[in-house]
Amino acid sequence: MNKIVKIICGLYFIIFFVNAQAGPKVLLNYPWNILQMPTFCGPIDEVNDLLKRGNYVEVAIAFGRIGGSPKGDIVYAEITYASREIQGHIIRTIETPGQSEKCVLAVLYDYIDVSKK
Repeated sequence: MNKIVKIICGLYFIIFFVNAQAGPKVLLNYPWNILQMPTFCGPIDEVNDLLKRGNYVEVAIAFGRIGGSPKGDIVYAEITYASREIQGHIIRTIETPGQSEKCVLAVLYDYIDVSKK
């Protein structure tokens, strides 16, 4: 019963209080699970939808492998998204195979790709 009440309250909050505007404010209004480090997590589909509505596009992906070995199995992916609206604004996320959540690791500004200089 307690779980049903939490789900209903969570849906109510999402429906009535989450801002539907594009941009970084979209991410700030999501009811994230705050961890012991500055990381925010939510269901993969919802986080992907927020990134799309916020006008972010994937610009890079890197894979973490077992034991830090280039030949190890993939255990997670770190994806970098760039804002189409704010120059130099990126968001980095992490997800694992089969995971139901996607976490935002960093919301960064003044990003410069030094390889282009």
